[in-house]
Amino acid sequence: MSRIHSFLTLVDNLHWLWLGLAAPFMIFTSPARSPVMLLVPLSWLLHWLVVRMEWRNSPHSSVPPPRVSPIPPTPLNAALLVMALMVLVSEWATFDLAYSLPKISGMVLAYGSFFAVAREGERVRGWRFSLLAFLVIGLGMAVVGLFGTRWATTKITLLDPIVGRLPKLIAGLQGAESGFHPNEVAGAVVWVLPPMITVSMGMFFASRTAQSSRKASGMDRETYGGLQGWHLAVVATLGVLSVLTVGLIFILTQSRGGYISLAATLPLLLLLALPPKWRWFSLILFVILATVLGVVTYTHWEAIRTWLTGSDLATDPALSLDTLEARVEIWSRAIYGIQDFPFTGMGMNAFRKVINVLYPLFVISPEMDIGHAHNEFLQAALDLGVPGLIALIAIYIIAFWMLFGMWKKGEGQNMLLPQKAIVLGLGGGLFAHLLFGLTDAVALGAKPGLLFWMLLGLIAGLYGQMHKKSNPATT
Repeated sequence: MSRIHSFLTLVDNLHWLWLGLAAPFMIFTSPARSPVMLLVPLSWLLHWLVVRMEWRNSPHSSVPPPRVSPIPPTPLNAALLVMALMVLVSEWATFDLAYSLPKISGMVLAYGSFFAVAREGERVRGWRFSLLAFLVIGLGMAVVGLFGTRWATTKITLLDPIVGRLPKLIAGLQGAESGFHPNEVAGAVVWVLPPMITVSMGMFFASRTAQSSRKASGMDRETYGGLQGWHLAVVATLGVLSVLTVGLIFILTQSRGGYISLAATLPLLLLLALPPKWRWFSLILFVILATVLGVVTYTHWEAIRTWLTGSDLATDPALSLDTLEARVEIWSRAIYGIQDFPFTGMGMNAFRKVINVLYPLFVISPEMDIGHAHNEFLQAALDLGVPGLIALIAIYIIAFWMLFGMWKKGEGQNMLLPQKAIVLGLGGGLFAHLLFGLTDAVALGAKPGLLFWMLLGLIAGLYGQMHKKSNPATT
């Protein structure tokens, strides 16, 4: 029995490895490969079995086990349960299960990723590993986007010479046969960019604090050297990754929604990060900048209006959906769809086919593939009905509630970083994409959405650590 238990424990401890090996089959799914989705619930069942076996073999088996749930208990679980139920309902509602399968498989991977990160996040070391994985995967997606995107060449003419020379090395992927849309690349980048920036800056200031502590305590340079070198290496690496992400990928996407969301998020993060005595000075500076921006907007309104509404893009088929007029028409059709399918939704991924059949468009050609409703909340309601929309809103509210609680606590250290620096990064990524999702979308179950669920898992894991420290009796 002990050998079986040891083997099952080993398999259970490597749950993240099995998920990583199964991920490509769920990302690029097909009916023949769909049974691989069973690995996610089976891994949860195995974890429950291992916990029960440990409890039965312990000398204190007369008391209840510390955790009988196969998945980590997080504040998000109730909302996630509602969303999971609506995914099941969507399988009944969809006009073609095979057509919805990629998004359904993406949601199974999303749940597996969230609970895997949340479980690892219960331990400080596991949380560090998960954060690193999140940043590396985010960078990987950005790099893949760099060589597989249908780059815009009419939004910012200054960038045309650059994007015109970018080689398109990645094409023909399932769901993006003609390449990635630049807006979707920008939507993925805004999840990971604020954490990259705040973690790199936090590591820099942590290294300075550690150096000051060394001098004050009299620690010899040889003892401190390894710590200082590690700090500087991490800071330099994350700094370079951040610059590459912003300079080579995010700016090149020319996504107006991405630009605006990040422009609104980064000053807010800076304002929160500054000491209280500097905040009034920063507010004055922001007021001056806002005044200058207002003057520039007033004097160049026609050019700015054209750029914001996208009226210069209508002749480019690849970018015609970026016009404000086209978006308004799509939003109106999405509202019609929600009114017709309020409780079940149309089924995941169905809107792109149903829209031209039930809700014909006038501004946009019927030959145009409309991948989503260009609003993540409308798209959630179309895919999963109003209950799915409520679940998504609840996920955002609960995630920000957890971040606010950790921000108020604020004195913890994780990965040699102040907890507030981590909270700023995670909250910044979530908030920036929330703003982005008001005028664009990375639909539920889409491939880049993996970052969203990992981000939520990091928040839930860090909150769980804080909760255990505050309530040691519950551990």
